[in-house]
Amino acid sequence: MRNPFKQYVWPRWLLTGVILVCLIVYAFRLEALAWHTWHNYQTPAVSDALQLKNYRVAIDAQPIPSLKNASGLTFNAERNTLFTVLNQESKIIELDIQGRIVRQIDVRGVDDMEGITHVAGDRYVIADERDNRLILIHLPDEATTLDVSHASKLKLGMNAVGNKNFEGVSWDSVNKRLLVVKERDPKYILSVTGFFEADMTQPLNVEIKKIEAFDRAIQWSLRDLSSVTYLDDSGHLLLLSDESRLIKEYDEDGKALGALALWKGFHGLQAHVPQAEGIAVGTDKSIYIMSEPNLFYVFKPQMH
Repeated sequence: MRNPFKQYVWPRWLLTGVILVCLIVYAFRLEALAWHTWHNYQTPAVSDALQLKNYRVAIDAQPIPSLKNASGLTFNAERNTLFTVLNQESKIIELDIQGRIVRQIDVRGVDDMEGITHVAGDRYVIADERDNRLILIHLPDEATTLDVSHASKLKLGMNAVGNKNFEGVSWDSVNKRLLVVKERDPKYILSVTGFFEADMTQPLNVEIKKIEAFDRAIQWSLRDLSSVTYLDDSGHLLLLSDESRLIKEYDEDGKALGALALWKGFHGLQAHVPQAEGIAVGTDKSIYIMSEPNLFYVFKPQMH
């Protein structure tokens, strides 16, 4: 009599086939294209979402010759300009919305800048990946040098190992908090309150917590988190993944609302976006992307 509890042994050819399929999916990032298709054609339209499927590239892989290792991006609506950081040369670069350099700021007292966000006025927060620090800076409009040695700093002592730490930061003006993304191993999103408005003459009341609503949403659909930007008008988040070559929009509950693929042939792109590291959104809903080492992209919504 056959033993029904006898362990089933898979044929070698079947195991080999499964492994081969998995390798192909991983090598060609096919799961990212599957998510792109699913979100754009299966997700019901939400009135205040960006409708990423309707975006088309307006500036495609424009080189910025004097930049190297540009990482992170933020939009300053008060100046109508963009700011990025150079993580090896310790510089902050201001750009106009066409990707032309407005000014370069040499920064002292920081080691590995990976993210920047505009908060208000001349105040910004930069993320130092290697030291797992957030640094609150004042950057006057005409400054070309900046020493942050004595600036207010907050060390995020979570998973502080290696070089896959806090990559992106964005200011949420509605909830008065900073949103910080951990790149991977593991990847997650943090909420930081009480740091920006802290009175340094008083005891600190800073709260750092993981936003668990996004844990399940990003676990399998994005390979890493390279950058984040908060959309004040809707309360949605845009998450950028370099390894997946994908931008995804989420609501406050972590529900995906759409996707934009940074792949050749999608949204008008002539080639893959090689290493997307920063994302920002302008007042007209244009999406700006900075890709290492020095490529600038603009995507604009198309009216239908």
